[in-house]
Amino acid sequence: MFATTSHALVITPNFGTSITSSANATQIEAAINQALGTLDSLYSNAVNLSVDFTYTAASSGNLLSTTQYYYSVSYSDYVAKLHSDATAHPENTVLATAIAHLPQGNDANGSGNMALSSSLYEMLGFGIPATPAPVININNLQNFSFTQPTGASQFDLIGGLEHELDEVLGGGGGGSTLNAIYAGNSWFAGKYGPMDLYRYSAPGTPSFTTSSGATSYFSIDGGVTDIVGFNQSASGDFADLTPQCGGVGGYQYIQNAFNCVGPYETYTTASPEYTMLESIGWNPFVSSNNSLPEPDSGYLFLIGLAAMAGVMKARNREARGRAAQV
Repeated sequence: MFATTSHALVITPNFGTSITSSANATQIEAAINQALGTLDSLYSNAVNLSVDFTYTAASSGNLLSTTQYYYSVSYSDYVAKLHSDATAHPENTVLATAIAHLPQGNDANGSGNMALSSSLYEMLGFGIPATPAPVININNLQNFSFTQPTGASQFDLIGGLEHELDEVLGGGGGGSTLNAIYAGNSWFAGKYGPMDLYRYSAPGTPSFTTSSGATSYFSIDGGVTDIVGFNQSASGDFADLTPQCGGVGGYQYIQNAFNCVGPYETYTTASPEYTMLESIGWNPFVSSNNSLPEPDSGYLFLIGLAAMAGVMKARNREARGRAAQV
C-alpha cells in the first residue's frame, strides 16, 4: 500500500517589471499562476523552485522561450538518483519501468555525462544550484489569449507557459542536448539529456541523431511501446513532440514542437507530458485511497499526425551558451 503524499512541489513566480508595468499585468499574472497551479497539483516532489517571468518583444516566429542553466553529472550518479527516487516512491510505476529499460537506451554504457536543468538537478538531490533562476519570456508582440478556452485565431498563453515549465523541470526541449550539439555548443558535446535516454527508432534501437529523416519516439520500455513521437526537425526542439495542430477536438500537445493558434490539450495525468516527467523522477500525487487525481476533462492525449496549417516557428532553444559547467 502506498503512503499518502501531499502536494509538495511549489514553483514561485517572480514577475519582472515588464509584466507588472504592462496594461495586461493582471491577466498575465493570472495566466502564469494558473499554469503554475497545474504543475504544482500534478507532482508531489518536495522541492521549492523559483522561476522569473518577463514580457518582452522577441522575433516574430517566437511565442515563449526559456533561458536556464544546466549541470553536468555522471550517468552512473544520475541513474543512482533515479533508483533512489523510485525506491522511495513505488507509486511512480512509470519511473520503475523506465529505469529497468535504461540498458537498452542511449548512453547505457555510461560513456557520456548527463546535462540536467538546474531544477531537475535540485529535485534529484544533487545540491542547491548556485546559478540564477530560470527565466521564461512571453513575446509581447504575439496575440495571446490570457484565459482558456482559447479562440481559433489566438495563441494559448496558459498552454504555452505549461510547455516552458515542463522544460524548466527537465522535460521536452529542455531534456535533450541534441539542439545544443546541432548548434555547435561544445559544452554539451558528448552529453545526453534525460529525455535522450528514452529516445527510440524501433524496439531495442535507441535514436540520437539530428537527421530530419530519422524516426524517433518516446518510450519507457526499451522502444516496445511508442508513446508519442519526438520532433526531428532542427527548426524545433528535438525533445518536443511531433507537432499536431487542430487534431481530434482541435487540440495540440502541450509539448508541441511548433506553435499553432488555438487550444492546447488539458494537462492531466492522461497527457504524454505527464508520463514524460514521471520518467525522469517527478512523482505523482497519491491520495489516501491510493488513487491519482481525476483528469480535468475526458480528453486523452492524441497519437498521430495532423495538418500543420498555420504553424508558427518553434520556440527558442533553451539556454544555449548558458550551461553551468559544474
